[in-house]
Amino acid sequence: MALALASGACMAAYFLLSKRAGASSAGGGPLALALAWAAVLSVPLGVIDQGTRLVAPRVLLVGVVVAALSAVVPYSLELAALRRLPARTVGVLASLEPASAGLAGVLVLGEHLRAVQWVALACVGLASAGAVLGRKDATQRVG
Repeated sequence: MALALASGACMAAYFLLSKRAGASSAGGGPLALALAWAAVLSVPLGVIDQGTRLVAPRVLLVGVVVAALSAVVPYSLELAALRRLPARTVGVLASLEPASAGLAGVLVLGEHLRAVQWVALACVGLASAGAVLGRKDATQRVG
């Protein structure tokens, strides 16, 4: 339970800091800096483990494509959403990502989920719905 709460706190901090970073620059500067920093930290470890095979042109090209599809596109869209939507809304949408991935696994990949996994998907959906429905709009408050 403590790890789940810590994870939630870290995600909340991530969304708030991402919103601030996205608001401070309209371009992709913060994202480019984060990706460059990730490369600086991870590529040397890969070279140590795999040697010069990691810096072969084909491998580097595949790495750039994977970085674009797994980081640049999703994080760019996330920063755009954080610029336009409240961090709370983006947080609720992000909480649905595991459930969406589970359903995609069933529908696209033909995976079979156990009963406990279906219950977990339902819990995530209910928690997200509760976060949205439980919030009273500031315009509806009296006094």
